[in-house]
Amino acid sequence: MTSRKHIFAVLAAILSWLSSTVFAAGIDLNPDELRGASTKKQVAVLQNRYFLKAWRPEVGVLLGTVTNEAYTNTKTRGLRLGVFMNEWIGVETQYILTTVRDSADRQALKKKIYRDQADPTKLVSADAEVNPIQSMKDFVVIAAPLYGKVNILDMAIIYVEIYGSLGISQVATEQGNKNAIAIGAGQRFYFLERWSARLDFRNRSYTETRAGQSSQRNAWTVDVGASYLFF
Repeated sequence: MTSRKHIFAVLAAILSWLSSTVFAAGIDLNPDELRGASTKKQVAVLQNRYFLKAWRPEVGVLLGTVTNEAYTNTKTRGLRLGVFMNEWIGVETQYILTTVRDSADRQALKKKIYRDQADPTKLVSADAEVNPIQSMKDFVVIAAPLYGKVNILDMAIIYVEIYGSLGISQVATEQGNKNAIAIGAGQRFYFLERWSARLDFRNRSYTETRAGQSSQRNAWTVDVGASYLFF
């Protein structure tokens, strides 16, 4: 067993040497051959953004879901408005309405009826304590520092960016309006100069009442949407 380990170690060392010297030398580009020895300017790998968005108002729509609801199925739909001050930083507001339906687990719990131990004449339900979300209003700052392109079969180039968001939210629930901290991330795909598609993840953290006590809640949403840039 020991000799076998030594053999594997030697083979691994040889492969590592080959990959770092012989093989690498065969595939690496020589900058002098690519641009000429007298040229000092760096080779451009990625051009600047083609779809500029600074000071271009944006309107969009979205459809999604609240992902971490145990006893309800909560679907979302909404409208968003935003504008970027430059190509990297912008602000956005969105208004989201929900459609809430009981999950299969809650429907089963509602059917379970028991007699109250303190008062046998009284019937009680095993229904779970829930606080459905009715709507959400967000105001966030968006930072989009990561930008790139995707080449599809040499037939089309899709411009993409990855961004993060941070701000405040007002979440309307059965217990009233809750002030929340909103944090999220997303990815945008530009197809035309004015149109783009978006995939967003966002969490809203707020305090609600559970079993008569204050409890921290995180409402995670995932949505897809389309946006239109004016001008």
